[in-house]
Parts: sequence; C-alpha cells; structure tokens
Amino acid sequence: MNEADFENLPEQTSQFVRRINELGLDRPRIFGLFVMLGLYAGAPDTKEKLDELFSKLNLFLPIDRSKNIDEVVGHLYDGYDREINEFCYRSGVELSFRQIQIPGTDKIIAVVRPRDEGLLNATVKGVEKLADATLLYDSFLVALGRSSVLRGASLLEAFTCGVFQIQLHAQSDVSGSRQFAMLVRSCLPLFYAKCFRVLIEGQVDYFLGLEGTQIALQELMHPMHNNYAQQMWGFQSHLFYHENNLIPGLEEISPIDWHSWVLDRGRAFDLAYSSGLIPFSGSNITLSDIPHWVSEVSDFAICDQYIQRVWGFGADSLSTKAELIEYRALQVHLIYSSLTQSRELLH
Repeated sequence: MNEADFENLPEQTSQFVRRINELGLDRPRIFGLFVMLGLYAGAPDTKEKLDELFSKLNLFLPIDRSKNIDEVVGHLYDGYDREINEFCYRSGVELSFRQIQIPGTDKIIAVVRPRDEGLLNATVKGVEKLADATLLYDSFLVALGRSSVLRGASLLEAFTCGVFQIQLHAQSDVSGSRQFAMLVRSCLPLFYAKCFRVLIEGQVDYFLGLEGTQIALQELMHPMHNNYAQQMWGFQSHLFYHENNLIPGLEEISPIDWHSWVLDRGRAFDLAYSSGLIPFSGSNITLSDIPHWVSEVSDFAICDQYIQRVWGFGADSLSTKAELIEYRALQVHLIYSSLTQSRELLH
C-alpha cells in the first residue's frame, strides 16, 4: 500500500486496510473492496435507513453527502458498468431491471445488461457453492479496483466512485439499483463478508485482533444457535492460544498439517469437555453424511473430498489467500461437527 492510499481516512480504517493487506489482499483487491462498499452504500433507500447506515459508515469512510459527487470524483471515475454486467451474469441470480424505451426507435435497453464481458472468473457459471462465490468476488474486486489504482485514487475516493456509480444507475432504475446492492451483500463469501461488514457495522477494533481463519469461522458460525456457537468458539480458542498467548506460525502451515493440528486439539477438547458437549443437532446447521469421529475424520483425504463435494474447495486447487483462509475454516467446522455429531450416539 502507498501512503497516498490513506488520504483523509481515519486511523482505524487505515489499520483495517493494513491488516487485510497482511492477510493477503493486494492493492487492486483492497481498492475493489472499497468500490464495492460504495456500490452497496450508495443505493437508494429510505432516509431513515440511509441515515442509520451512514451514521456508522461515516466513522470509517467520511464523505460529505451534501456535495455534488461528480465534482468530487468525476475526474477519477471510469464507470463500472461492464463489471456489474458480468457480476450479475455470473452470479446466476435473476434480477428485474427496468426496460427503457429509446424515444423514436424500437430499441429497448436496461441500465444493467447481464452478460460475459471477459472481466471476471470464467469458471463461475452461478453461485451454487461457497467456492463459486469466493472465486466470483475475488475476480470482481480485482476488476473494480483496477482503474482506481491506475488513476492514483485514494481509498476514500474509490469508495466514493462506487457510490457515484450506483447513484447514476438509480437515476434510471431505482428498483434495479437496490436489487443489485442487495445481491452484492447477500452472496458474499466468508472472508469478504467479514471484511465488508466490519466497516458497515463498525467492528474494526475487534477485527484487528483476529487471525485469518477466525475471520472466516465467525461468518460460518452466524447461523448457529448461540450456545453451540459459544462452545465452538471455545474450541477454536484451543487451536490458536496456549495460556492466553497466540501460538505463532499456525496460519502458515499447510492444509494437511492444519488438519492434523485441529484433529489433535479436537481430541484434547473431547477429553476435557466430553460430558458437556452440545451435540450437532443443537447447532441449527444441516450437514449430511459427516465423516465419523474419529475413524473417518482423521483421514485428510476423506475430509478434503467432503469439503470439495459440499463447499467446492479442494486442497490442491486453492489459488488465492481468501480461498485458503476459508478452506482452513471449513476444516475446523467439519472436524468439530464430526466431534459433536458423535455425541448424538451418546444421548
């Protein structure tokens, strides 16, 4: 990152950016994340909802909403129409965009035209599994961030460009722009979802103390019942900490070594809390044919095949840091699910 990237950013936001850079996001992806935040935040909504959103967002991304946005970033704005077209196309989600009749002709257009623009990951044909979402968003962020990097924009200006883009769309299609903004938020994969929500919901301080795998794990745990999630969070603390001190180097080990470490910690957790473990049925999560504890789940190949079948990730095909972080979180999720599934047989 360059010092100019942080112009007019509060210190907390700068710390957040440096942290996600440490976690493997390069400048184009980070700039793309800020553009994407703008695409979401700039969508039309009720005054009450927008005031609520910006009451938190302005703490980390302060912009003057009373200014003419074209005068602020018009010289930096290249437009993101093609990126948005392809994102909608590759998401596989059907959105209803307003059909606009061109006066004096038979031609009908829409602000967004879902199609292959040759910009995003061509292997994604729809968001059916977690890996699809991760690949789609990773390439979307790179595409969104490219022009801001080339033009020398700051991160705050990149965010404002995203706001400008969605506001331009809303001038012709209010409903379509709102649908797109909700699509951006609803399909986010684990790691990018947490990075997105940190600024939207004001959780920067807490985020700064998390390891990469913990970030993805937190998103995995959102649908879980509270008691089960609390116990699972207790388990993950046994993975990362010893006597309240962070164990160094764990984020750098290979997936197969991470599997062995999580399994070993799972056995220790089982011995320490065997009588009080909440069974998997108390999780509010649905997973079928979970590898048996401990005969099957101790086999790395069985776990890898399961993760690939259910979530789309395979250890040999991980190509980005976001994929690796999410794969490691899924390993923890699967091993802990196997452990708690075994408790169903005892009750």
